[in-house]
Amino acid sequence: MESTPVMGYVLSVDGAATDFAASFEAAEQAAKEYIPSKRTLRIESAVAPAPTRVWNYDYSIGAWVERL
Repeated sequence: MESTPVMGYVLSVDGAATDFAASFEAAEQAAKEYIPSKRTLRIESAVAPAPTRVWNYDYSIGAWVERL
């Protein structure tokens, strides 16, 4: 059986995966409801076979910051 690449982005809130989106923009949109409560937000790419990329929401600057 041939494997199919997984494509999308996982939104985690306070360390728990809460949503899966087809695009980074859609994951950002899903995260907006958690920003007012200042929850810990993380978006992780799931675009196999590419390496995983991770962004955390930085409340001090009000933007997503990629963890390198």
